[in-house]
Amino acid sequence: METTPISSHNLLVYLHSELVQLPKTFRDHVCRECGWSNATFYRKAKGAYPISNAERDKILSVGDKLLKNVSSVSNRFKSSR
Repeated sequence: METTPISSHNLLVYLHSELVQLPKTFRDHVCRECGWSNATFYRKAKGAYPISNAERDKILSVGDKLLKNVSSVSNRFKSSR
């Protein structure tokens, strides 16, 4: 299988797209993991309601996973030089 070289422009567009989607992706994953609606997510984000230890652990896990995904994308572009 032949691979297409990745240009700097493609890198910029792809990484920008990934980062722009990150807040929505984070919210969606946290809502799914914690069983929350979007409204509950935003109420909890404002500090109006407490976050349990279990919810805290899930939120951190989601954040770690998404950051690792972004890092993996970056590493993929680095290795294709």
